[in-house]
Amino acid sequence: MILETKRLYLRRFTMDDARRLSEYRDKKEVAEFQSWKRYHLFDAKRRIYYCLKNPHFSINKSNQFAVVLKSNHYIIGDIFVEINGEHSFILGYTLDSVYWNQGYGSEIVEGFLKYMKELGYKKALAYVYKDNYRSIHLLEKLGFKSFNESIFYSDIGFIKKL
Repeated sequence: MILETKRLYLRRFTMDDARRLSEYRDKKEVAEFQSWKRYHLFDAKRRIYYCLKNPHFSINKSNQFAVVLKSNHYIIGDIFVEINGEHSFILGYTLDSVYWNQGYGSEIVEGFLKYMKELGYKKALAYVYKDNYRSIHLLEKLGFKSFNESIFYSDIGFIKKL
């Protein structure tokens, strides 16, 4: 286990999680605000395999962790992290749409930011599509500030000092 919050915990993915990862990431309403349109089982297996082969945080490497309900050990989403400097990282998160608007996103992101601060990281970055109002609200609620806007990707960069 990576970390624990009141209702959730974060753990590494295993190959047994591939079907669940593909299932919620392939939903149209979930993919709408992501860099993919479809997320097949092959994509999930490939991503988990990469994370298993690269388990440690290092610059220009990414990792992904399963967001799990403590009550029934069911995966409801994931956290993505890419180390982009000695003391900074890029954060991403995806939740199954069934679990939206219940505070799970804020809870796990806030827990993950505390975890990364304890590891010595000082700055978190996140990039969100301009029309992803839920995610923008989540980041602003957690103290992120917008710092740039990309016309090419139609996204906004957010930053938070830890």
